[in-house]
Amino acid sequence: MSIVVVVLCIIAVLFIGTYITRRRFGVLGLALCAGYLLSSMWTADVTPWVQGAGIELLAPPLASVVAATLVLLPAVLLLLFGGPTYNGTFFRLIGAAAFALLATSFLLEPLGNSLSLDDTGMSIYRILVDNKSFIITATIGYALYDIITIRVARRDRRR
Repeated sequence: MSIVVVVLCIIAVLFIGTYITRRRFGVLGLALCAGYLLSSMWTADVTPWVQGAGIELLAPPLASVVAATLVLLPAVLLLLFGGPTYNGTFFRLIGAAAFALLATSFLLEPLGNSLSLDDTGMSIYRILVDNKSFIITATIGYALYDIITIRVARRDRRR
């Protein structure tokens, strides 16, 4: 399967999931960062444990699936179980697009290890990898900005 199709499917699923749940990107973006750190620290230790549980994969290597799961798990838990939400459609679109872009940037390494790339796929993959640092920096900056701009209702202090 071409990496273009896989990346587009991943982006679409992440975008739609984020848009439907209306979650703010700031918290989700930082959850993706936490997942990326967990993945880089624990993939080598968790993969043998998953193999010992009887799960065997050949087509995508199990290590790639474990790495992708560890990257996405904190953000998916936030999507499903709560967090701040957007009210307007415009910021929901921007937040969902930023989430899909950041998640895809973090998943480039596991995707590259698990897919066989043709010439077109390799050139697109190379473009994404070459711009990965810029994409991650820009989206984390936006996540921090989004967190700073969250308005919390103040409690009545006359108690």
